[in-house]
Amino acid sequence: MEFLRSLLEWLVSLLGPLVAPDWGALIRLLPIGALLLVAGYYAWVLWRYARAGRRRVGLPPRAEVPPAGIHLPGPSLAPFLISAAAAALFFSVALGGIALWVAAALFVAALLAWGREAFREYESLGDGHGNALVAAADVAQPVEPAGPPEGVHLPPPSLLPFLVSLGAAVLLFGAAIGASWLLLGAAMTALALVGWLVDAGREYRAVEAADASGHLVSPAPRRAPLGAIVAFSLLFVFVGGTQAGIFGGDAASPSPSPSGPACAPDETGVVTICAEKVAFLLPSIELPAGEPRKLRFVNYDVGIPHNVAIHEGTVDAVGKELFQGEIFNGADERTYTIVGLPAGEYVFVCTVHPNMVGSLSAK
Repeated sequence: MEFLRSLLEWLVSLLGPLVAPDWGALIRLLPIGALLLVAGYYAWVLWRYARAGRRRVGLPPRAEVPPAGIHLPGPSLAPFLISAAAAALFFSVALGGIALWVAAALFVAALLAWGREAFREYESLGDGHGNALVAAADVAQPVEPAGPPEGVHLPPPSLLPFLVSLGAAVLLFGAAIGASWLLLGAAMTALALVGWLVDAGREYRAVEAADASGHLVSPAPRRAPLGAIVAFSLLFVFVGGTQAGIFGGDAASPSPSPSGPACAPDETGVVTICAEKVAFLLPSIELPAGEPRKLRFVNYDVGIPHNVAIHEGTVDAVGKELFQGEIFNGADERTYTIVGLPAGEYVFVCTVHPNMVGSLSAK
């Protein structure tokens, strides 16, 4: 019987972290997980490189102009820049402040650069450009591009990689900001992926037809999805305006303002913590030791979720969680009931944004 009891206790201790995990600790592990994924990807690339066999030193002569009748887009750093900007934007959400605005500006600039290149590629098809696809060199009247020469398969240009990247960036941004942005990013990514899947099906059917007929013809390029781009832009502006209170705001119930007395202790001596621009306005607070107290938390960040959690440790080394308050979107406030803390030094942290920390003294 004692053995079964010990076995049951061991199973409970093993499954406990899975049933009720320490979410704060898991969130702090996200950057390490991302780093491991990146390191694993590069290790896989190096492994493939090592197995590539013998390699020729040097490069073949560069072809200045593609062969007649073949359109090839020029090399571009835009995919690299948009990926770097999206990663910077994702990580800057946790940092807040000027880093968030700089990363957002870089992301928008990279999107504009990639979009300009994509539209330039579309405009170059069939408008007399030297590398545009034409049916034959001796056709007098302008015609729609008929595809590359026989035996050469080139997929038509597409803006869908741009739209997928844009949707994924909004999705990651919404994971840290709020449900509205998260749902918008998920919808944008899903629609762009469906469009990409449809285009991939067209490509596959074209290759199957070439296998059957022996004549390889690329599908005709689709027109730029201007309707989807306009719809995404309007939704982006609407969600952003709604979160900022521009659309659908209630003038009779204004949001709390840091310039008022909201962050000052009230007549009963309740300690108040305020959050604005993904940061706590008070770097430290003090509570009486050994007795329950009320703690008021005001979240000024419209549409961004915050809370107050109390941990052991210091600002530089956050330890075990002792209390976690309700997570809610701003602009709003909550009043938490804190159990009596033994005398000592603690830290208060936002569970959603672990970079938001402050010191707490119980005396």
